[in-house]
Amino acid sequence: MTDKKTVNIPQTKVIMLTNNQQVIAGVTVEDGSDFVRLHEAYKIRVHENAVDDQTYFVEERMSLTPWTFQTTDKVHSVHKNHIMTIGKPNDNLTDYYNNVRMGLFPSMKKELKPLPSAQDTIKDFADVMEDMTDEDYYQTIQYLKGKIKPN
Repeated sequence: MTDKKTVNIPQTKVIMLTNNQQVIAGVTVEDGSDFVRLHEAYKIRVHENAVDDQTYFVEERMSLTPWTFQTTDKVHSVHKNHIMTIGKPNDNLTDYYNNVRMGLFPSMKKELKPLPSAQDTIKDFADVMEDMTDEDYYQTIQYLKGKIKPN
């Protein structure tokens, strides 16, 4: 007699946690367990930018970041009591999630440059101010004081 073990294949889902965090992950649930397993979980971060202050339109962008930062674990367990809802992501989000988790985006580390020192920043600012005409200088000062809006 052989014991047959069933293998749960993770299904990509968006999970809304009770703390209002949204996570995308491969999800599996074992019969009788009070826990949901999240495979390669990423936090969904929504970034809002006001389009203008007259119409109150807001532009929303989204990014995915590792749900648990700087860990080597690929599977995390969440108690069912901490889950508000689970839904199926649309095709665009699924593709984005798969590209992120498989590392198909080029590494940002290659493009990172060291931050300039405070002295370098002060010198650069002084150089820019020196090259300005009197009118540009006056406009900049008025803008920095909040007295005029940018063009």
